[in-house]
Amino acid sequence: MRDGTVLRADVHRPRHGGPYPVLVQRTPYGKEVAQTVVYRHPSWYARRGYIVVVQDTRGRFGSAGVFDPFRHEAADGADTVRWAARLAGGTGQVATYGFSYAGATQLLAAAERPDGLVCTAPGFTSSDFHEGWTYTGGALNLAFVLSWTLQMLGAQDAVRDGRHADALAVAKAAGELPGAFGRRPLAEFEELRKAGIGYFFDWLEHDTWDEYWQAVSVRARYDRMTVPQLHFGGWYDTFVEGTLENYARLAEQGGAVQRLVIGPWAHVPWSANIGRFDFGEEAHNTMDLAQLEWFEHWLSGRDGEPDSPPVKLFVMGANRWREAAAWPPPGTREQRWFLHSGANRGHGANSVSGDGVLDRHNPGDEQPDVFVSIPAIPVPSLGGRASADASIVPVGPADQRPVEARNDVLVYTTAPVTEPFEVIGTVWLTLYAAIDTPDADWMVKLVDVFPDGTAVNLCDGALRARFSPDGPVKADEVHTYRIKVGSTAALVAPGHRLRLEIAGSSFPLYDVNPNTGTKPSEAGAFEGRPAAQTVFHDSVRASHLTLPVSS
Repeated sequence: MRDGTVLRADVHRPRHGGPYPVLVQRTPYGKEVAQTVVYRHPSWYARRGYIVVVQDTRGRFGSAGVFDPFRHEAADGADTVRWAARLAGGTGQVATYGFSYAGATQLLAAAERPDGLVCTAPGFTSSDFHEGWTYTGGALNLAFVLSWTLQMLGAQDAVRDGRHADALAVAKAAGELPGAFGRRPLAEFEELRKAGIGYFFDWLEHDTWDEYWQAVSVRARYDRMTVPQLHFGGWYDTFVEGTLENYARLAEQGGAVQRLVIGPWAHVPWSANIGRFDFGEEAHNTMDLAQLEWFEHWLSGRDGEPDSPPVKLFVMGANRWREAAAWPPPGTREQRWFLHSGANRGHGANSVSGDGVLDRHNPGDEQPDVFVSIPAIPVPSLGGRASADASIVPVGPADQRPVEARNDVLVYTTAPVTEPFEVIGTVWLTLYAAIDTPDADWMVKLVDVFPDGTAVNLCDGALRARFSPDGPVKADEVHTYRIKVGSTAALVAPGHRLRLEIAGSSFPLYDVNPNTGTKPSEAGAFEGRPAAQTVFHDSVRASHLTLPVSS
C-alpha cells in the first residue's frame, strides 16, 4: 500500500494462454474462504478466463496493519486495483466483486478512480455506515452490530495480537448469543473492551451522522464514481435500503451504466427458501452467472450497454421477476391509507384483538390509540431484515401473530382485497403522535395477512424519537413523525389483507430504549421507564401510510 503496509492475496490463474482480465475481491473474512458461502470458488471464474485476486483487507488474517472498519478501504482498494492491473499475464483491465463488507470496499475504492478499474459488482451492501448499517432511524442495529463484532471480527483481532485469552473470552461471549444481546450497559461490554475492539465503542459513541461517519460515507462519494456498477441485494437484507439508494442515486447522476437486481433473499444464504417460506424456482441464486455476463460485457470491450434490464425485481407473492426502467419503477402511484380505530367506543387498535382499521377514507372524530412500551419486557423481533446468524436471530419472513397478540402493539388492518395489486417501492408512515417520556422508539412494520390468518412481514423501519428529522421532541406534545417503513415488491392477492404494526421496541434487531433520555448504550441493566405512546388519527391529525401501488 502507499504507506508501505503489505496486504496479502491469493491469485487464481487460468491454466493456459492469456492475457486475461483480473477480478478482485477484498474481504475481512479470509482470502481462502473467498465468500464462497454465496459465490462460486475463484477457480470457477479462472476456468472462464479471469485472473482472480482475493485479498485479506488491512489487519485481517494474512495482511499486515491494523483493522479499523471502513477507514482504509478507499485508499487500500485503489492501490490494490492499480497493483492488479499490472499483474503479469493480465490485460490491465480490472473488475471487482464481493458482498456485504466486500461490497463496501468496492464502492469506496471506485470513488478513488484507480487506473485499470473497468466495472464493479457490489452486493448486499449499504450507502452509509451510520444509517442503514450501524443504526436505523437512530436505533442501534443491535443484532447485526453485536453478532458481527463477536462472531466475525473480535476474536481474530485478538489472535493476531497474540492475546489468546482475550480471543477466547470474545469467542465465549459469541457462544452466549442470543443471550448476550441483553447485556447492559452495552458501552461496558467487558470482553470487547479487553480485546481492544475500540471501533465497537466508537460506533456507540457516534450515534449521529457526524464527522466520524461522514469521512467514510459512500453517499458522500457518488459524484466521484464513474464506472459501471451492478448492484444487487435482497428484500430481507439489512442493507437493502442502501443498495437501492446506491443504484438510484448513481443512475440519476448518469455518466456510467448502473444495474440493479433485488431478490427475495436474506443477507445469507441467497436461497429460495427462508425458514418455512418458499419463493419458488425463479428465486434461486444465479448471481454468479449474472456477474459473469456483466464482466464479459465490460471487460471484452463491447460497445453500448449490456442487454440486461436496468432494474430487475423479484415480486414476492407472485414469485416472479419483474423488469423496470428505474427505481422506483415508473408507473407506480402513491396511495394514502389512513389509520382508524373505535377507541371512542371503548375499543382501540391494541393487539390483533382490537378494531384497528387501515382504509382509504379520511378519519373523522376519532379518539387516539395509546400503548405502553416497557423496556423490561420489549416486543420480540420475529423475522425481519437481519444479517446475523439465523440460528440466533429470526431472519426473513415470519408469522407475526405472536407479536400481534400483545397489547403494547397497535394493529391496523385493511379489509380483504378483492382485486390484486402490487406494492413496489418505498413505504412511508406519517404519524401524529405523542410520548410522555424524554425519549421513546417507534417500530413499524408492513405485513401481508393471508386468508388463513398467517401474518408475514414485508418490510420494517424504526425511528428513535429524539432523532426525528422534524426537530426535538417534547414530552406530551403532539409531534409529526415521518417514518420510513421500508422498501418492498409484493403482490397483495385477492383474499389477503395488508396490516400496519406499531410498537415501541423490536428486540434484538434493535437496542432497547430506556425512554429516560439516557443514551441506550449507557443505560444500566435496571434503568428504564415505561412510555405511554399515543397515536392520533382524526380529521386534523390524520396518521396515514403511503403505499407505492402498481396494479
